[in-house]
Amino acid sequence: MKRYSVGIIGYGDFTKLMIEWLSPYADIVVSSRQHNQGDAGFGATFAPLETVLARPIIIPSIPSQFFESFFTDNASLINPNALVVDVCSVKVKPLEILARLLPSTNSIIGTHPMFGPASVRKNGGISGLKCVVCPVRASSETVASFTAFLDADLHLRVIRKTPDQHDMEMAHIQGLSHYIGRTMDIMNIPDTELATLAYDDLVDMKNIQGQDSWDLFLSIMKDNPYAHEVNKKFKQACIDLDDKLQASAK
Repeated sequence: MKRYSVGIIGYGDFTKLMIEWLSPYADIVVSSRQHNQGDAGFGATFAPLETVLARPIIIPSIPSQFFESFFTDNASLINPNALVVDVCSVKVKPLEILARLLPSTNSIIGTHPMFGPASVRKNGGISGLKCVVCPVRASSETVASFTAFLDADLHLRVIRKTPDQHDMEMAHIQGLSHYIGRTMDIMNIPDTELATLAYDDLVDMKNIQGQDSWDLFLSIMKDNPYAHEVNKKFKQACIDLDDKLQASAK
């Protein structure tokens, strides 16, 4: 079986999830601000940034708001022949930055694995979960090989989208769910034995989306070009509903 050589930038919860599921297929080194060497779990090791960026496959696992500064500061360290695979929850902004700042010899494929540690636990693994793929600058052979790995080896459900299509749809899917989940978390809505299925969904949003990192929430709400308009419509809908209630009380 072919083994890949992968460098991952960042060591958050999603990186740890990637290491677990990629380790049977890849030798992985990880760049972390806290560790320069040692065990990163599941056979992966920490390594200096220059070692990670020299790998033939590079995965930046950092929030989209840090892409510009990171790739500006470290452009000289990047393997010019590497395949760079982005895993951000938004696609237009980080992929534009990669296409602009990386050498023209780099292949670039955007992805959005639409799951995290909580949803993987709930699903009992990653099999059948969705992964959006947005090829930006890669040969048809590279894209075909990459999607075949996601499908045949990781058993993910691959969905092809353009970056713009992705962000337009995710402004509703993620923008609304994460905003409502955060709201439910701030309200600290309780578990109760009287809960309906609809209320259970709200509690799930509080426990899953409401507990994701603040950096991820900022990426979803600030770096998606369509999120502001969806959020604005949601707030206006709440006002309209309150007005209707007020009118009905008279």
